[in-house]
Amino acid sequence: MTNETYASRLNKVREAIDKILSGSQSWRYGDRAYTRADLPTLYKMEERLERLAARESAAAKGRGRNRVRHIGF
Repeated sequence: MTNETYASRLNKVREAIDKILSGSQSWRYGDRAYTRADLPTLYKMEERLERLAARESAAAKGRGRNRVRHIGF
């Protein structure tokens, strides 16, 4: 497993979406044909990674989901 962050994965998915939208969904290299993932799948991945990257960023800033408050009496 890599130490890649959700934000970096999100950037890669967005790059793939941009490449598809610019017209490079599939290409040929010699006698082989290559095809990128389809847009609906990439859009779902983008939505999921946006949520995870936001959660990851909040946790890194100390604003994670779970908070402990110390109350002095």
